[in-house]
Amino acid sequence: MKVLDDANAELCRHRDLALTAYARRLLAGGADIDGEEFRAALRKYTVELEAWRSKAMDRLRQFVEAMIERPSATLH
Repeated sequence: MKVLDDANAELCRHRDLALTAYARRLLAGGADIDGEEFRAALRKYTVELEAWRSKAMDRLRQFVEAMIERPSATLH
């Protein structure tokens, strides 16, 4: 469904921007780009961001499906 594809693309864009900003913040704070702590921090934040994106898509998918079935439906 195009609306879901577009929403997913936008959420991915925001996820990637947030990850980039976080990496820059770590580097500005003196993190070693080749260091294990830097990679571990990025991995942890990546997992958090992906969980956020996935949860948002699940809720949006439920809303779209409900709206198709009942145009007056709302999220609870």
